[in-house]
Amino acid sequence: MAQRPRPTRCLAALLVVAAFGCARAEPVADVLTEHNDSARSGTVLTETVLTPARVEADGLVRRYERDVNGGIVAQPLILHDVPTAAHGRRNLLLVATETNWVYAFDLDDDRDDPATPALAARQLEPSGPVEPSICGETPSQRVGITGTPVIDAATRTLYAVARNAADHQYYLHAVDLTTATLRDRLPPVRIAPTGLRSPAGEPLAFHAECQRNRPALLLSSGVVYAGFGSLACDRDCPDGSPYRGWVVGYRATDLAQAAAFSPGADAGHAGIWQGGSGLVGAGDRIVFMTGNGPGALGDAFVALEPSRAPPGLTLAAAHQPPNHATLDRTDCDLGSGGPVWLPPGLIVGGGKEGRYEVLDARTLAPVEAPATPAHPAEGVQAFVNAYHADPSAPACAQQTRSAFPTNCDTAAVPGCYVAPSRYGDGEDCGPNINGAPVFWSLAGPDGGLLYQMPARDDLKAFRYHPAARHLDETPAVTSSVRAVEGMSGGFSSLSANGDRDGILWVSYPLGDPQWQNVPGRLAAFDARTLRELWHDDGGDLFAKFTPPTVSGGFVVRATLSGKVVVYGLPPQAMPRSPVRRLVERLIRPFQVPPAPAPAPQGRAAVDQKYRLAGGESGFLGRPVFDARPVQDATGGWYRDFRGIAIGSVASTVAVRPGVSPPAPVPGRHPWRGLGTPFDASIYWSPASGAHLVTGEIREAWLAQGGTSGPLGYPIADEAPAPEGGRSCRFTGGTIAWSVRSGAAVRTNAKSK
Repeated sequence: MAQRPRPTRCLAALLVVAAFGCARAEPVADVLTEHNDSARSGTVLTETVLTPARVEADGLVRRYERDVNGGIVAQPLILHDVPTAAHGRRNLLLVATETNWVYAFDLDDDRDDPATPALAARQLEPSGPVEPSICGETPSQRVGITGTPVIDAATRTLYAVARNAADHQYYLHAVDLTTATLRDRLPPVRIAPTGLRSPAGEPLAFHAECQRNRPALLLSSGVVYAGFGSLACDRDCPDGSPYRGWVVGYRATDLAQAAAFSPGADAGHAGIWQGGSGLVGAGDRIVFMTGNGPGALGDAFVALEPSRAPPGLTLAAAHQPPNHATLDRTDCDLGSGGPVWLPPGLIVGGGKEGRYEVLDARTLAPVEAPATPAHPAEGVQAFVNAYHADPSAPACAQQTRSAFPTNCDTAAVPGCYVAPSRYGDGEDCGPNINGAPVFWSLAGPDGGLLYQMPARDDLKAFRYHPAARHLDETPAVTSSVRAVEGMSGGFSSLSANGDRDGILWVSYPLGDPQWQNVPGRLAAFDARTLRELWHDDGGDLFAKFTPPTVSGGFVVRATLSGKVVVYGLPPQAMPRSPVRRLVERLIRPFQVPPAPAPAPQGRAAVDQKYRLAGGESGFLGRPVFDARPVQDATGGWYRDFRGIAIGSVASTVAVRPGVSPPAPVPGRHPWRGLGTPFDASIYWSPASGAHLVTGEIREAWLAQGGTSGPLGYPIADEAPAPEGGRSCRFTGGTIAWSVRSGAAVRTNAKSK
């Protein structure tokens, strides 16, 4: 006999229904493409839940995490009110991974078990390591879904480009998000554009073996466009032909080829990668930026116009900075950054020199700071290499053994000076813009604000005046938070309620992520003052080039740790209507809170921390031994590791970089040779959790007695210090470290 529902449960259910029925529905934004729109503004302007006051007062909590197969390098997307076949109408969180998996999670399901299954999931193409192996800028050696997909909200179709590891080809899928298995709405099409010829009249072939879809997809006028650059590190094709930049378009309705264009048709290269930022749709134009290339469209801004005649795209405008040949020679890609469209019709973007170009969106002619004989550098020097900005310091030497001999040696002499005039001499010289800036159009009555955190400089906001079509050359606001010295910088999104309550959300690395996986941080800044409101580390690996996704009180963080993290306000801080508050008070006595998932203990906690740090493909390298007990009263555990740091070593671990690297080795980093070895440890106790210490900080801590000394256990992961160097907090004090001064131990007064 069926058990009758208890009256109290019925009452609670009725009250919940009444509360939600009386509550006024707030507008929530779908996030259908990278940086929110075809202009790549990176903003959502209908956010009413997340405000600076609430975030600063209450912080955010991890509402839930979800395990996925592979790292996430494509920005997660959100689509509301989808009539799913198996689960009714749901709000979907869409996640694509570098192993070709696509997941449709229930955005509102906040169960704390990270293994909670997705509503639907499917691997679009086979996955495996790239063969032959590629350079270390892709530590996992997996290239699956890299460019952020795009969603057609009208048909509830997600378009994604996936690389098949078996045949090394790329396929465009049209995934039906309403189906229980995420089946294809149309048969997938292999990307093999035809009909394009070189200026000499020879047919141009698309060689998938040396290409990668890094920029986000664009859906414009019924056509899905995908951009391509090199597969890795400017490596040419197996047959000796050059990789090329490509833009290919397919009709959304039947996936028939609609367009093809190659900016490298004349001389090869001119790849399109833009730090993952998407192709810009500006009216009837498609605008993008290219990287290294000796031809007419290498290191250039390019505007294309769709055409009815084959091959479907024509060159409408282009602009190369006067020093484009130097940028090509020194690997200082203009196209490391991505463009953003600003009203009433400007394009702004910059590259590794840290300069913003401000161009007319139709003609791509500079409208601000053009080059002159007196000032040959074009554009606005928006950013500097803040770690090497003291003109009274000795000048940084050149890397004579580098593949690019003019490149700056910033490691041999700590604090050496790099003049802005040298920023085009190599990617280790300048501040390096990666990806597109964020634009808040309603930031003020006299114009909007343009935000970016480049590598090696502070987070900054620049005032833009639409009536004058002018971007200020000096920042309106500069944050006290600076990106670490390295090759990435931060990647941002902005939420606001129109012209109010702006928050800039920034995902940035806690080490140099160019050649190894490193931990990252998600931070919230007041968009008017750039004062930090909140941040979370958590030990998760930084997802390079991937902005956070914000909608309806949710903040979604991609990671390379095989999981996606969803944040929100604590339950008690959520805004509520008076009716809902009353209902919650009435039903609280009848609610049984779910038991939290047990946290891993001992060996399991240490091993989980190592997995989150990337395992052997992460920066910690290989373990020296299995996790073992500390054998103290706390019941602690630990494990030692031996790794190799590459790039800006002191930004990643507390060791001095090798000042005399060996000669370049084919297939390895050409500047740092084999890297700098270091030792690290993960220590765990029930009270402190699992945290890591490295290099000279670890040595100084062990010299103090380690866990049995006055400092005790680490209570936070080692992290970059604001002015360079690194620091680590312990139960009994702090150790700060820099290349110049080494490790400085500070114990708490009560510990002395």
